Amino acid sequence: MAEQCKVGGRFSRCPNEAVNTCQYCGRAFCAAHAIVNAKVEAVCARKPCKRKYDDLVLHLEYRERTAQRNHAGLCGVESCGPHPRAECSLCEGLFCEQHLSPRLYPLRMGTVVIDQPMSVCDWCWRRRKVWRH
Repeated sequence: MAEQCKVGGRFSRCPNEAVNTCQYCGRAFCAAHAIVNAKVEAVCARKPCKRKYDDLVLHLEYRERTAQRNHAGLCGVESCGPHPRAECSLCEGLFCEQHLSPRLYPLRMGTVVIDQPMSVCDWCWRRRKVWRH
């Protein structure tokens, strides 16, 4: 028996047959509720999953811009100058001391969230809200 799409609420669940499982929430979804359904990626249309997918696209662009600036010997922040001294624990970009802060970053370990001390740039710090759910 085929699995049913899990998108929707308790009383408004989609009746269609599932075609894949979301890489973010782990729920089955049908073709009508797919944002991406490829061999490598599978993302459902639930709002938190869509936000994560959109954020990941922006994050990869950010990492590319940061890498280009770092390759030229510049801080990863576009308005800043040379001599980056430290690496962001998350995006691995190089930044000057002004643009990198030691913070307690919430990491999910199964069902528990643990605050880990990390050096994190402002970009990665703002992204934590999208990935918390």
